[in-house]
Amino acid sequence: MTIGEVIREKRKELELTQEQVAQRLGISAPAVNKWERGSTYPDITILPALARLLNTDINTLLCFQEEVSDEEAARICSEIVEIMEADGADAAFRAAEQKLREYPNCGKLIYRVAVTMQGLTMISGDWSISEETYRTKIYSWYERVLECIGDERLKDSAAYMLAGNYIQNNEYEKAQEMLNSLPEQGTDKRMLKARLLLKQEKNDEAAVLLERMLMELTSVGLYPILSMLLEIACREDDLERAEKIASIGRQSAVLFEQWGYSPLILPMELAVKRKDAEKSIEYIREMLKMLTEPPHMSQSVLFCHIYSRKERAKYDQALKAYAEKILPALVTEMKSNEEYSFLWENEEFQRMTEKVSEHFGTQ
Repeated sequence: MTIGEVIREKRKELELTQEQVAQRLGISAPAVNKWERGSTYPDITILPALARLLNTDINTLLCFQEEVSDEEAARICSEIVEIMEADGADAAFRAAEQKLREYPNCGKLIYRVAVTMQGLTMISGDWSISEETYRTKIYSWYERVLECIGDERLKDSAAYMLAGNYIQNNEYEKAQEMLNSLPEQGTDKRMLKARLLLKQEKNDEAAVLLERMLMELTSVGLYPILSMLLEIACREDDLERAEKIASIGRQSAVLFEQWGYSPLILPMELAVKRKDAEKSIEYIREMLKMLTEPPHMSQSVLFCHIYSRKERAKYDQALKAYAEKILPALVTEMKSNEEYSFLWENEEFQRMTEKVSEHFGTQ
């Protein structure tokens, strides 16, 4: 809010007219009117009396505020958008700069204004000056966010935006500096790093990073999410949705070349929840076969850079060894977990599990 807006708001709260304020301060009513319209400002010598009259303090009267609320920041950005739509880019940037002069150290507002103006530059083609000039201003605002004291997440977001800009402009050292400032495990950081490696034509390094991210995304992110969504569908007795989620899980595992029995995990989970013995036995049979015949990762299309050709052969052997370890553990789990109790008396289940137990010497 401007000082004029504060004066008007406080005056109306006290149910005073402009004439009454003028009379009590010993000035003219037009002077008060000009204050409220923002065409002039109160003399510094009158501020203490004006603050006391309006039952406030000078800091409030002068709008001294280091931070703004989320609601206020959103309101300011909405006003900037309206100015852009009505009067064009120049006017919007002037309004943005004016607000940032009022709150020069408010990282939250600086970041939100920068994001707002960057979005506007993408959708508007009406530029009075060069688009690059506007972008330079915007990225200078992101740089200011890094200097502000406060929310580290905002700083990370600003660094991310700057890194993307530096990569686009082939400023690789600056991009790497921004990447170094981001948390190590951030997916966004790794995406930026991959982009940087590609721009530098370090294709193998970029491929290894992207393949590891894809492997992590599917095994750690996608399937746990689908499993929980399947659980919710079952609790809501929405069988059709549950079957579709299980099908999506199976197709995704095949599409993303997930190892071993991954395609059967969600279908098997659904069959067990429904206590569908026929389907469960079918999936168990397939799972046991997949574990005894692990795939060759050396034939992978999506993960062909993670290991060299020689190392991929070693990895295939490691998969086989892992399968031999997990197979008896899986059987033990099915023979002891109450979830599978509806299968315990099934003759085929008993034959399959006993065969595995005998092979691996487990009970």
